[in-house]
Amino acid sequence: MSKILVISHNVFSDSGNMGKTISSYFHNFKNYEIAQFYIHSEEPYSNICNNYYRVTDKEILKSIITRTSGTSLKCNNKKTALNYIKKYKTLKKRTILYFIRDLIWNLGCWNTKSLRKWLNDFSPDVVFLASGDYSFIYKVALKIAKCRNIPLIINCMDDYYIIKKRSFFDKIQKYFFMKTVRKTIAYSSLIMCISEKMAEDYKNFFQKKTCVIHTSSSMGKIIEKTNPNKISYIGNLGYYRYKQLISIAKALKRLNLGINCIDIYSSMTNNKIISYLKREDSINFHGAISQKEIIKVMQDSIAVIHTESFDEIMSEKTLYSVSTKIADSLMSGTCIFAYGPKNIASIKYLLDNKAAICATNEKELESKLKELIMNKKLREQTIENAIKLAEKNHSQNQAFKVINYAIDYSITEFRNRNLYHENTSN
Repeated sequence: MSKILVISHNVFSDSGNMGKTISSYFHNFKNYEIAQFYIHSEEPYSNICNNYYRVTDKEILKSIITRTSGTSLKCNNKKTALNYIKKYKTLKKRTILYFIRDLIWNLGCWNTKSLRKWLNDFSPDVVFLASGDYSFIYKVALKIAKCRNIPLIINCMDDYYIIKKRSFFDKIQKYFFMKTVRKTIAYSSLIMCISEKMAEDYKNFFQKKTCVIHTSSSMGKIIEKTNPNKISYIGNLGYYRYKQLISIAKALKRLNLGINCIDIYSSMTNNKIISYLKREDSINFHGAISQKEIIKVMQDSIAVIHTESFDEIMSEKTLYSVSTKIADSLMSGTCIFAYGPKNIASIKYLLDNKAAICATNEKELESKLKELIMNKKLREQTIENAIKLAEKNHSQNQAFKVINYAIDYSITEFRNRNLYHENTSN
């Protein structure tokens, strides 16, 4: 089995979207086959691997003078990691932050003797980059792959490339960002995408082979139902999702079919958004809940909601995204009610596979909610389709197969590329 160096902002974890998603990809690998280079200040605690190298922004800033940075780490405690994740999420991204952070990494020293020794000790066969919207992480992955003469796989969980930038400074930032991205992708062997729509568009945009890897479900089995009597939403309220939920709640109240409100469970801390939700008597806002509590909520719900905004700017931002909650919702045995534009990857995915009862415009919202509540047979058929889809695309075994395919393909493509260059130079 090949050894994989994972490069990402976040450490492997069972919480936080990025850390949880990349963890789901590597569950079936031996921990000695995986090592991770990461940026954030979380302490590693996942059993995915036990071999980490961390270089934080603070260390990079100091290294401009000291020329040293980074620490090799083993697993630590969970509490530290989760506390830091919450703290980091409060930071707001601004164009100036992109320039400053990339500049610090360009001036600082991350490629130290200590890192090179750590890499030599692990001796990776492939670099796997969990991409982001800062150019420095691409430069790190490209330099390591080039210096070690090994293939590079780029994994995309969100769109940082095709999305439009509107302000003058944003366009300048994107210009320099895309110069680095294109250079890195040119070297890479494969782009792994989170949805079919992203894979198709990126294949054309970059003229590079793509494949799809779906997020694995953390659900061990289908949830047994007790006496479901509510409709729930669990997850992020950003990207105007809270406005969509208000529309759903108001429609439920107007229908008056026995379920007249929705229950919302979210770690949202924005008081303005929370106040919008709490002023609606057809919404019960509960705050964040644990994984164990999530299972109980699903057990008590006839449906869980997935929604994306119809707003043009927000639709651009979520065009290729597929929420990490979808995999668990599909596997749960609870019906999914989806509300959003049909061109959004997540809505299209559920719609095409008949894995959710979907309302794709405001006019059909009430009629689809009525079907959800009144048509038990439709709910059961939708759940059956969802479970089949989850077993096909969202099992840990499937992620393992896709990752192995990507590694084998990348090594073969890289070897053939090198042979071609050798032959043409002779």
